[in-house]
Amino acid sequence: MGGCHQRSWAGSPLERRFAKVGTMHRTLGLLAAVLALGAATAHAGPKEACDYSAQYDGVSCIVMLDGKVVAETYSGSGAADKAWGLASGTKSFSGVAAAAAVQDGLFKLDDKVASILTEWQADGRRDITIRQLLSLTSGIKTPEPLKQLRVSFAEAVAMPLEHPPGSHYAYGQVPFQIFAAMMERRLGGEKYLAYLERRYLNALGIKLTLREGLFAGDPSWGGGGIMTARDWAVFGEFVRQGGIWNGKQLVDAAALAENFKGSPVHGGYGLTWWLKAPKGATVPTSGTTINATDFYKGGTDALPVGEVWMAAGAGKQRLMIVPERRMVVVRQTSKMLMGERTKFSDVEFLRLLLAP
Repeated sequence: MGGCHQRSWAGSPLERRFAKVGTMHRTLGLLAAVLALGAATAHAGPKEACDYSAQYDGVSCIVMLDGKVVAETYSGSGAADKAWGLASGTKSFSGVAAAAAVQDGLFKLDDKVASILTEWQADGRRDITIRQLLSLTSGIKTPEPLKQLRVSFAEAVAMPLEHPPGSHYAYGQVPFQIFAAMMERRLGGEKYLAYLERRYLNALGIKLTLREGLFAGDPSWGGGGIMTARDWAVFGEFVRQGGIWNGKQLVDAAALAENFKGSPVHGGYGLTWWLKAPKGATVPTSGTTINATDFYKGGTDALPVGEVWMAAGAGKQRLMIVPERRMVVVRQTSKMLMGERTKFSDVEFLRLLLAP
């Protein structure tokens, strides 16, 4: 497609991590041509999906199958070494961090947040679990993102209870700032980002940069992450493999699997990840949910897969994992400030991607 160009993986973590088909194919004559034709047919879906992404201001698109890159395109100002804001795609790093913390014995998902944030023990917040915090069903007052783009850790921790824990879904930045504050308190002085680096980011060879809040000095864990498409793809592959990297289980596998189970209140949202909701699941059809993705406007039942896990940010920044296809997909855009006004469709992107 005009304006798109392929990039090599030379020197990248994925180039070191995954085997690549080398120069031997150039010596196989007609057999190589036949194999290449078959590969092109097999990868037509990823190419069409990346072309579709580029039509809607996409700047980077990567598709991995079984840990190997089958499509990688950049458009406009996109480049392999250029990091882009993930917006709310940042949120999903915390679900994986929770699995690391469970492995470290810092807490269990159904422990009370108030066991760490002890000031909550004096009111109704005492009953909120870490699972409810990360599934956005804690009942804590949570302004929608556009009404409160940035909030400090202290401001978030001070938010009052608005609904009984577990009874109401509310999407926004507050729960992620609370989780970061809780983690730093539990870690006894280690910064939350430093913990992520120590526990899995460094092992993966990837870099996550965090913006500070506009009006507060604390990093924005609800939407301030910045990362290259390649690094985001590596993170997705790590998650797809169940938290295993180079043969080592870096996070608790059972706790990681809990990331991809919806709550009774919202069957399409797990612990920090958007999900293709099971048939018949309860999904709110107003507010942030319906604007964030068209998953819940109909159409996903026609997709030829049962599960999709998605880290999603404004402007349609996307990390998608399709476990039964062993597939990881990254899509980034330069139009983050458009919020959800872009006409890019997750369902159409997946339809093209998964076409036979």
